[in-house]
Amino acid sequence: MVIKNGMVVTENGIQNVDVLIENGKIAKIAPNLSGERVVDAKGRYVMPALVDIGSRVLDGKIRAGTLKDLSKKAQRNGFAKVALSALCEPRIDSEVALEFAKSQFSICDGADICSLVAGIREDGRLSDISILLKDGAMGIEFSSDTDGNMVRRMMEYALMHDVRLFCHADDTALHGDGVMHEGKVSARLGLSGVPAVAESSQVARIGELADFYGVNVVVLGASTPQTLRICQQNPWLHSQVSLHHLLLTDDACDNYNTAGKIWPPLRDTLLRDLMQESLARGGVSMLTSLHTPVSRSAKDAVFAEAAYGIDGMENFLPLCYTYLVESGIVSMEKLIDLVATKPAAAAGFKDRIGKIEIGYDAKIVIFDPAAKSCIESESSPYFGRAIYGKIEIVSG
Repeated sequence: MVIKNGMVVTENGIQNVDVLIENGKIAKIAPNLSGERVVDAKGRYVMPALVDIGSRVLDGKIRAGTLKDLSKKAQRNGFAKVALSALCEPRIDSEVALEFAKSQFSICDGADICSLVAGIREDGRLSDISILLKDGAMGIEFSSDTDGNMVRRMMEYALMHDVRLFCHADDTALHGDGVMHEGKVSARLGLSGVPAVAESSQVARIGELADFYGVNVVVLGASTPQTLRICQQNPWLHSQVSLHHLLLTDDACDNYNTAGKIWPPLRDTLLRDLMQESLARGGVSMLTSLHTPVSRSAKDAVFAEAAYGIDGMENFLPLCYTYLVESGIVSMEKLIDLVATKPAAAAGFKDRIGKIEIGYDAKIVIFDPAAKSCIESESSPYFGRAIYGKIEIVSG
């Protein structure tokens, strides 16, 4: 197959070249290529399919149906690979749980799914990390306020197996019974707030340990500018930021709207704007959809009791294009680095996916930037927003 006349997004810029695909691999990138099957991509971007780390299934329950739904939704929205959070039900912290998850991954017919492994069991003991990594888990997931000796041992395993740690940064004692960002909106609504320092203080702690042991740690769902500053100053820390923390604020929770209740909580306008400024300066390592879907019944409750979550994959790429690229915050090339190249490398798939490059798997998206639509789902915090861009083809 040859993809012709498209705007091919590469590390070296956007090129008007053709892409030849043979046996599931990118075989050539050059002008005037020919082949038996031709796809005309004139006026459209040709880009690597996206990669997301830490996605969850509906209500966090790993079942054949929920995994199939995740796989299909991911493919439909331009993702080639999804790394499932291990902190689901069942928690992926044992050989039995991992084998069950893998058996379900194998029957999904959309985007590929792999899994992180929970470094700590629910009973507080260390998981059999070496065995689980050898069995195919792609990284170690943990919470930042875990016992320091446990964190040290997880870092030793990460070094031994040359994988990254994936950290949820939160001081549970500091956030207490908070249910949204601590600020003017939470005060007006009379809701307990979560201070931004509950995240950044834990990032500083993990950063010290990462620097001492020389191990790479991805901070999942970084949501404050102080977190980004700490990560920029520490070469062992890598910030993963959700699109929603760049576009939305805690105003999405006004009138007790549970569509805006996600974790980490949406921050105020000042912090959101500082996050955007950091992104524009290159202070973000990678982006995530923060895909944490929950059932309607779990959202239709009083705010304090409603579930955290968002269908982050739906319209992810058009939202990125409309509000990050078209607004001039990042270039198209930088966006692809953030949503494909860097996440692929962090997940251990470097030299396989995440780039349009000879020898890489032909996981390719054709994206029409001229298509215009409106988000019609009333359960979305983006309800009513106009977006540009449409995914037309996902190959591979």
